[in-house]
Amino acid sequence: MRLPIDTAKVTVLAIGEARPVLDFGTENPKVGPDGKPVFKVPVLLLGTGDRTDPTTTITVSGDLTQVKSGITLRCKNLSASTWTLRDANGRERSGFTLRSDSIEVEAKPAR
Repeated sequence: MRLPIDTAKVTVLAIGEARPVLDFGTENPKVGPDGKPVFKVPVLLLGTGDRTDPTTTITVSGDLTQVKSGITLRCKNLSASTWTLRDANGRERSGFTLRSDSIEVEAKPAR
């Protein structure tokens, strides 16, 4: 399932460097459908209304050389996707992943 997220009232702040996503079996860097490498960007989500602003990662493909810690980001088509898999012991695990079509550096400073 893929749910779109409205980021109009949320500030996305990078809190670390983008790291490549590696293929589980081969440890080779993953490539997105557009042929570009896939990265996970650690972020802090400001303005969610929670008592504590949540931290998470956003998965995105493309050139992320401008993404540095402390930079405010703009996410295009941010969505939450659910996943389920069985681990090596046969136990079922599930969770969700935030994905974005692209990430751009925001011109305005972080709040």
